[in-house]
Amino acid sequence: MKAINTRFWLGLMPIFMVASCAKKGCTDPNATNYSTEAQKNDGSCVYNPGIKLIGDATLYVPFGSAFIDEGAIAIDADGSKPSVAVVNTVNTAKKGNYNVSYTANLTTGEVTATRKVVVAFDRSNWVGTWKTNNDCGTIFLPDSMVTFVIGDQDGLIQTTDMFDTYSPNSEIAADIFEQQIIIPQQYMQVGNLWTTRFSAVGEMNDTGSAFQIKFSYKNLVSNSAFGVPGTCILKYTKVE
Repeated sequence: MKAINTRFWLGLMPIFMVASCAKKGCTDPNATNYSTEAQKNDGSCVYNPGIKLIGDATLYVPFGSAFIDEGAIAIDADGSKPSVAVVNTVNTAKKGNYNVSYTANLTTGEVTATRKVVVAFDRSNWVGTWKTNNDCGTIFLPDSMVTFVIGDQDGLIQTTDMFDTYSPNSEIAADIFEQQIIIPQQYMQVGNLWTTRFSAVGEMNDTGSAFQIKFSYKNLVSNSAFGVPGTCILKYTKVE
């Protein structure tokens, strides 16, 4: 029996040794002296009373999308976490700058913090199908519908159906900056008749429901430098 007890205590000794050797310190990430190496909290944590935003102080949110607030955390001098009151006025259905305000009551008084939220258009607002209510006649041959999809680079959108005569396997690329659209100079083959060189600039309205593009073009006969120049404006509305 004595031998069994000896083996029992010898078996527990490594556990006691590990426990006694565990590095002590502050294990609370919210403390100013938090130690990533500490394994056992020794009550030494020191706190800087105040309120801290969770996430970035400024957020950019696409027009019409959902806004999810990450909130804020308040810390008192003793490490307790008072509740935080939030005032959120963000309206993603209207572009503009908004503030989300946070307030907490500590033992030393009230503390506040503010997050800025910018609601703006981005290329996701251009993705979808649009129908024209005006065209350029029979010279430039615009299609009655255009469908934009996300391009493979930042700010880029693409379509294959802006013009009736454009090959469905060819893409027209456009650069987007918020409500602005720029179609850099490119070419369109119109059957065996001519090649059209064109570029365009345009703008979306403030509700994201319509945009217009002004095209500058030149019909080049047999790819020559000579041709008939022109301009026209296409107006598009969102297809629900």
